[in-house]
Amino acid sequence: RGTDYPEHVLKVYKADQTCKYLLVHKETTAHEVVMLALQEFGITEPSWHFSLCEVSVSEGGIIKQKRLPDQLQNLAERIGLSSRYYLKTNGITETLVGDDLASELVRESNVHFLQLNAVEVAIQLTLQDFSIFRQIESTEYVDELFDLTSRYGTPMLSQFAELVNREMFWVVTEVCSEHNLVRRSKIIKQFIKVARQCKECKNFNSMFAIISGLGHGAVSRLRLTWDKLPSKYQRLFQDLQQIMDPSRNMSKYRQLVNSGTPPIIPF
Repeated sequence: RGTDYPEHVLKVYKADQTCKYLLVHKETTAHEVVMLALQEFGITEPSWHFSLCEVSVSEGGIIKQKRLPDQLQNLAERIGLSSRYYLKTNGITETLVGDDLASELVRESNVHFLQLNAVEVAIQLTLQDFSIFRQIESTEYVDELFDLTSRYGTPMLSQFAELVNREMFWVVTEVCSEHNLVRRSKIIKQFIKVARQCKECKNFNSMFAIISGLGHGAVSRLRLTWDKLPSKYQRLFQDLQQIMDPSRNMSKYRQLVNSGTPPIIPF
């Protein structure tokens, strides 16, 4: 496996809508998930009697059901919000998701950023960032530093660098897409809470991206929105900004990193 410990959790259903949570690797195949699900559900029939199906529901309520190839991997990251994985018996026609359940799936998938738990968002950002950071080869830093062109190149380092832009503009988009002033202020507050939790997780990459997004001109110019922000969070935002102060070769950030213990995700 790529890692010693499973990094993903899959929720797999049966036709009766009971479900089990399965710990899997990124490399775990659909057939291996079937075998894990059979074990968790206590089913003793041979695994070749079953397959893993994905059921998805569109905004218009159209239900699509498809059998997944046995060797398909990275199942946790490829599933949509309004989709479910089902353990299906081969050779039997059965409706896994009816119209009532389809409406529920669509409703559950329409989650607003303010409904998310700040700690959980920070954890997911940290897991995402670390999954890329840990794959960076030491030669990539050398190639980047000295502008060398090697056979291997800098694929993971480049991908890691792109995370900052992606996360930063996610912040800008979430804030600027909200037209209601009060809700927009709450979104800023939520992002500050996420940035603080990223700091606690020692994910300085996401913390920097979020603070940079909130400091972007498109967001910082929204003075009426910032005025609605509680003073506690205005101070917290300023404290987080100071960590990223570039003066004296980013001494505050360096001091924070040096005083901590690994693992960390730098920026």
